[in-house]
Amino acid sequence: MKKLHLICNAHIDPIWQWGWDEGIAAAIATFASAVRLAEKFDYVFCHNESVLYQYIEEYAPELFVQIQNLVREGKWHIAGGWFLQPDCNMPSGESIARQILVGKAYFMEKFGVFPTTAINYDSFGHSRGLVQILKKCGQDSYIITRPSPSQCALPKDRFIWKGFDGSTVKVSRACSYNTPLGRAAEIIMKRAKLQNEENVGMLLWGVGNHGGGPSRKDLSDIEVIQSTSPFEILHSTPEDFFQEFDSNAEHASSLVHCMPGCYTSMIKVKQKHIELENLLYYTEKLCVCASLSGRSPYPAKRLALAQEDLLVSEFHDILPGTCIMSAEAAVLDMLGHGLHTLRQEFDKAFFSLVGSEHVADEDEYPIFVFNPHPYPISTEVECELTLADQNWDLEEWNQVKVYDGNLLLPSQVVKESSTIPLDWRKKVVFKADLKPFGISRFCARMVKEKKYVVRHGVDGDIVLLGADWEVIIGGKSGLIEKYRVGDRVYMGSGAFMPVMYDDNEDPWAMSDAQLKRLGTDPRDFKLMAPTDGIFAGLDSVEIIEDGEVYLGIESFFSLDETKIRIAYKIYKDSPYIDINVNVFWNEKNKILKLRLPVQHEGTFIGQTLYGTDILHTDGRECVAQRYCGIDDGTNTLGVLNNCIYGCSFDEGSLYLTLVRGASYCAHPIHDRQILPSKKFVHLIDQGQLNYSFRVIACKSY
Repeated sequence: MKKLHLICNAHIDPIWQWGWDEGIAAAIATFASAVRLAEKFDYVFCHNESVLYQYIEEYAPELFVQIQNLVREGKWHIAGGWFLQPDCNMPSGESIARQILVGKAYFMEKFGVFPTTAINYDSFGHSRGLVQILKKCGQDSYIITRPSPSQCALPKDRFIWKGFDGSTVKVSRACSYNTPLGRAAEIIMKRAKLQNEENVGMLLWGVGNHGGGPSRKDLSDIEVIQSTSPFEILHSTPEDFFQEFDSNAEHASSLVHCMPGCYTSMIKVKQKHIELENLLYYTEKLCVCASLSGRSPYPAKRLALAQEDLLVSEFHDILPGTCIMSAEAAVLDMLGHGLHTLRQEFDKAFFSLVGSEHVADEDEYPIFVFNPHPYPISTEVECELTLADQNWDLEEWNQVKVYDGNLLLPSQVVKESSTIPLDWRKKVVFKADLKPFGISRFCARMVKEKKYVVRHGVDGDIVLLGADWEVIIGGKSGLIEKYRVGDRVYMGSGAFMPVMYDDNEDPWAMSDAQLKRLGTDPRDFKLMAPTDGIFAGLDSVEIIEDGEVYLGIESFFSLDETKIRIAYKIYKDSPYIDINVNVFWNEKNKILKLRLPVQHEGTFIGQTLYGTDILHTDGRECVAQRYCGIDDGTNTLGVLNNCIYGCSFDEGSLYLTLVRGASYCAHPIHDRQILPSKKFVHLIDQGQLNYSFRVIACKSY
């Protein structure tokens, strides 16, 4: 006789079309209902996400005790075991590991259990890097609902998923994570009758897209079909189902594509998430260094608070940019709280470490730089400092000379952040060698020189030749016209051209057409002669910095209601280019990308969780973390970033996706009109947006 495992659950988004308070209320109501029904019916309620249990523990402590009792009785099953259901493409591997470990610590402390089956019903695709993380965290199986077979070439709905390191986990894809109120028995019987090839099946049931779970009618109806059906229908758990799991099919790549608009929508949240993620791991290392030196105790509780801000921001309706406007504001506040907490702890640890340094000489400005890596690095360092006294001389200006001991380092003074026309604040950039996992000390001294301001327009192309490399910026295009390292040209004419496409209001990008290509009817921006507006008085292409360390160039572009500044830093002693892009975005139902024509043939790759993914080259929108590029097995043209996740490759060009002019939580349903007519609707990510990239040619690894 065939068997069907019923997994009773209630999908609860703590934030989405609602705020945190309503999400907490939904969790309390759903859990309370499940407890009451457990008194009458013999069923098992399965629920994951420790963050929801934390809400119950804090706001409904008596209910929490009842849940603990039901867990001991086997009538309530701790499922999934993670902190929450995060996006499974954009967080780093370290972040995902912490989603599991934080949830595991909570469930072990409060309930003495940890599930071996992970659950991410509602996440929009899953990185292959998850496999080894799951395995090493003690989980051997995984339940998903996305992507569908039409979105991703899955071998079957059940398969063995193979990770980068050879690890494997069992995966079961469910067609849905809920059932309509009062119709569970109907759905169960349909599923049982369709169970042709499988001896053992699984069905997720329960009302849930904002809580609900089991209902009295559904449980009563299930009791009836359990006694009359020719199938064995039993209330069960994910772990019990996987004990009978049987599949020889294997899948050895990421589980994408799925809703590719989520790689870019709500870019401000994504950028703050990147900032917090980087600062957390950077601060942790500095605090470890300070703790090991005996100068400052490790601030575990404070760092845990910031870590929780990070983990919450990775929720699958936050980081993908699919929530409402007020939820976005709440999340940005939370990310700001995490950043503020970390900066306080960073400063405390940093000053404890430099407190033992010798006092600076009278004419010395000490500069301290922390390297978090366990190996030395050579890099450009940029910092600002204040002169001991203001210099009001109109003829001579202080220049900064930076020393490593007695060694004079290549350095140059560049425009400081303030715009007070006084020789008082100085910004200096210098090339330095940093010792591993520690603080390096440098010395800055002032030298009076004739005041010299670098800023002028250009007539022809700007050519910079290094020891073994060449960069050309077009004087009439404002774009990278050539990037050569060694004897190989990696990028051709017109690199970093801004391109605007027609798009729609859907932040998920759910349509079949968007799955194949995000954006239609591309139009290139035009180099502008800024005569008015925000770029008034500037030349179309200008040299703005020129010193020992780098040549700085900026250019200005315009199309429709959007203006763009692109600034290049071409280093004198390093074969890479830094590109800063300022976008003044004011568009509806559009998408903006940067186009990089590539002369270097190879495989399109991108960073994912603890690995490098092979990406599509047919124009489909892809997801990558801090780098993407073209790799031929020997050399790589890489594009590093701290600001985006979306990219694509099409007809010889790599595209970096910057922003979409979508609407908040604009969910398509069949052919219904999404946005109301004749009524203003707020759009996501309008205004100034900032991006930073580094282009580098390097050896493959």
